[in-house]
Amino acid sequence: MNKFFCSLLIVIQFSSYCLAGQDEEADEAGKSNTNAQAVVSTKAAKASKRLLMDIQRVGESKLIAVGERGHILISEDEANSWRQVIVPTQVLLTKLLFVNEKIGWAIGHQQNILKTEDGGESWTLKYENASVDQPALFDIWFKDENFGIAVGAYGLYLRTDDGGETWEDIYQESLEDVEIGFTHFYGITFDQSSEKLFMAGELGFLAISGDYGESWERIESPYHGSFFGIEGLPNGRIIAFGLRGHLFWSDDLGQTWEQSETGTTSGLQRALMLNSKSLLIVGSDGTQLISKDNAETVKLYKRSDRVHLASAVKLESDEILLVGVNGVMKADFSH
Repeated sequence: MNKFFCSLLIVIQFSSYCLAGQDEEADEAGKSNTNAQAVVSTKAAKASKRLLMDIQRVGESKLIAVGERGHILISEDEANSWRQVIVPTQVLLTKLLFVNEKIGWAIGHQQNILKTEDGGESWTLKYENASVDQPALFDIWFKDENFGIAVGAYGLYLRTDDGGETWEDIYQESLEDVEIGFTHFYGITFDQSSEKLFMAGELGFLAISGDYGESWERIESPYHGSFFGIEGLPNGRIIAFGLRGHLFWSDDLGQTWEQSETGTTSGLQRALMLNSKSLLIVGSDGTQLISKDNAETVKLYKRSDRVHLASAVKLESDEILLVGVNGVMKADFSH
């Protein structure tokens, strides 16, 4: 069993679900191919029922999800059916981002960065690094089609200004802790209201940038546990959430914070805006938090199956589609 993989799943609040040997299989596949792109994902008959880490709507009619073993799935009928596209990797893919209807990115283990230019139908491996020390990327942000940043474990900070053709590993000295070095960077987001970038991570790490990531300033944190996500809401509010059900919000770009009572100690993984004031936050143990006042108060719903949830998207029917350990599923607000 790969120890890092198990610890990573704890980090992302899937501590009871370890995919035995996935990284070892990917390593062996890589050793037998001198060309990295010769390693491709394999077809899985029930890929939509296996571990998925992220999902996004692309355009008006397409849903795309990413997950274990390089799985990338597409639905064009509001999740009634799914088809898998073959991609040049077999690693766990952790996050998905589309700049527009055509250009998108998927990131994951071994610092894999995949790019699509046809709305997810085909993907190219633009970057990878299978080193033991820094194997995982957790989040990605693009300012436009050319300039982007990807962040991950052990202070990993990659930047491109040529549409992902080349990536530079940037040493962010201002973000290094003098006592412990770099923490894991779990989330990066751009707040449209303030036009500032925010990052969140392990051990209460929070940071802000006013120049698109050229420089960063640490934010005094209201919590010393891990933050798994940070988001800017339409009203200018910033929310940060993570370990043991902790959820905080700030109306002054992180200078001061208020804590929301969530009623849970389960990890909070991802947030989704439902409309201008309402949002959904999902996490481990079937946690679904609904807020109708921009995170000041939340109502807790726990799925009866207690399945770990990683991300969510809104369907045209206004139903919520979730992804997680058991793949694709509809949200359940009955408990």
